[in-house]
Amino acid sequence: MTDGQALAPLQRGGGSLRDEIVARLRALIVTGVLKPGDRLATERDLAAQLAVSRSAVREALLRLESAGLVERRQGSGTRVSGRIPVSAVLATLEGDDDGTVAASAEFRTVVEPQIARLAASRIDEEQIAALAALLAESDQVRDVEHSVRLDVAFHVAIAAATRNPLLTSLSELTVSWTVEARVSSHLDEEGRRLSHDGHARLLRALRAGDPDGAEAAMRVHLDEIADLVERARA
Repeated sequence: MTDGQALAPLQRGGGSLRDEIVARLRALIVTGVLKPGDRLATERDLAAQLAVSRSAVREALLRLESAGLVERRQGSGTRVSGRIPVSAVLATLEGDDDGTVAASAEFRTVVEPQIARLAASRIDEEQIAALAALLAESDQVRDVEHSVRLDVAFHVAIAAATRNPLLTSLSELTVSWTVEARVSSHLDEEGRRLSHDGHARLLRALRAGDPDGAEAAMRVHLDEIADLVERARA
């Protein structure tokens, strides 16, 4: 992914190889897993990580560059752009289908409540403070890109509070699998408010060290978001 991180091999869908690489990298950029200024791995390394051809990676990077998501300069490699266009956030919805969103919702419902449960028994005051800061920031934000990034950061921080590096890595890795539903749920004020309120309930349970409450709060939160996305798509 970057000089110090690696991507999992690309799981092929029904689209062109180039478009699938673009979608994978774009999701990581839009949600903030790849941050502004991050330098991507070389074309050769990205091709090896994704198990695809170098030419397909080159074509994908050119498309990302034309969309304003990355900057390619001689001698400094490819870096994530300092400012991600709103159009890039909305573009994550292109080619999405009901099956993808349903699979994303099901995955999160199976995994994240157990992460919240474990986090409630292990989280420390510093991590509570970090979650509170993310929650406070999300209460003010009106920008779709920023809102999605804060959402991702909040959930990844909960995974980190489990003190299980495999669960933290899983949370970071699967951002690209769930980005379509996340963006859909943050496009309007209702969705952003629903996300904020769900996070507030989660934080209360985590601060209280209540595993049952944290698990329940996560289930309710994910159910509310899934219902919102379903209504929006209908």
